[in-house]
Amino acid sequence: MAPLLPDDVTPDPTRMLAAWIDEARATSQPQPTAMALATAAADGRPSARMVFVRGWGPDGLDWLTDSASRKAREAVARPDAAGLFYWAGLGRQVRVEGPVRLLPDDAVAAYFARRRPETRLAARAWRQGERLGSRADLHRRIATARAQDDPGGVPDGWIGQRLEPRAIEFWQEDPDGLHDRLLAVRGASGWVVERLAP
Repeated sequence: MAPLLPDDVTPDPTRMLAAWIDEARATSQPQPTAMALATAAADGRPSARMVFVRGWGPDGLDWLTDSASRKAREAVARPDAAGLFYWAGLGRQVRVEGPVRLLPDDAVAAYFARRRPETRLAARAWRQGERLGSRADLHRRIATARAQDDPGGVPDGWIGQRLEPRAIEFWQEDPDGLHDRLLAVRGASGWVVERLAP
């Protein structure tokens, strides 16, 4: 694989980020849109989890969640977050840092409409992160939701969030340990890209 040059990521590194996600999808990497998302509580305690990114582009990385979930609450308390993609088969990873914003309702509705019926049903059956007594509770709640008329649309409490890139770090593996690392930081006059030692 050719080394990464600063010219490859300027003037807009979000295009390269989108291209890498698209390439991971095209080459059938496992879970190509899975991103580790790190947030912090109001007291600074960090937490991380995987989210499935539903949209990507110049404005950022989008996912859906329940407004009662820990990640949603932490993004309100401390709106800065970090995301990480890792595609082992391509020898690549990307780190993204920036503020988290709410998506508009129409974007959430469009994303939700594209979900599989089973996952839409699950979103109606319980609140994300809610305490349950047993796995049987999940089955009971799914059965109850299935028996009810599907109102369509986005279930109460579901929101979309977007990580707006302020810094993007691209890492590409080299078998001899000469890994490529390029850090792009958005400033007042645009993106500044520098090479980092591996």
